[in-house]
Amino acid sequence: MRNFFNSDSRLMKVLAKLFDIGYLSILFILFCIPIVTIGAALTALYYTTVKVIRHDRGYVFHEFWHAFKLNFFPATKLWIVQAVLFILIAFNISLVNENVTTTSSFMLGAYIVIGVIIYAVSCYAYPVLSRFNMKNMQILRMSLFMIAKHIIFTIPLVIISGAAVFLIVFLIPYLPVVPILVPGLASLAYSYPMEIVLKKYMVQAKKNDDEDGEAVDEWYLE
Repeated sequence: MRNFFNSDSRLMKVLAKLFDIGYLSILFILFCIPIVTIGAALTALYYTTVKVIRHDRGYVFHEFWHAFKLNFFPATKLWIVQAVLFILIAFNISLVNENVTTTSSFMLGAYIVIGVIIYAVSCYAYPVLSRFNMKNMQILRMSLFMIAKHIIFTIPLVIISGAAVFLIVFLIPYLPVVPILVPGLASLAYSYPMEIVLKKYMVQAKKNDDEDGEAVDEWYLE
């Protein structure tokens, strides 16, 4: 019985992981409240999930805050562009629905396809930003390339993220506990296909040390 509750037991390790996932989820929800910070929060959520939850490097708050600060401006720009595009598409869809014709049906389909593409781009953009040092246009081009190149991974990424958004937005009034676990659990599930894609673009350093001769912890390649 003592071994059952030992800090090194499997049960306690699972409970510790669940605590970290819940803590990360709460941080994500809190940092999303200003709305404009959602992009930076998404970037920090993915970074922390992979580094802390999956690879046991560092601590949840420290790594989340580090990624949030580091990527705040580029992630915020990406999020604002994404939000504006979605608002425009939603507005155009509402106009099309007011006057249903053959042409409007075609336009409706076109707007939906464009919206799905924009959403798919965002599914890659924030994880790419968390891993690579790139300008926003490079991130967008790389994300568009990944959508087509890795379509077999794009589909589950869209499904996982879409399901998470649905659960958080629509089930909060009925199940308040949902936001405590969903972002972290969804990000964890999301990271498995995403890491397969990202590792295809990671170049492992020939030397395992930096310019100062210190060892480099390439946790993202494990």
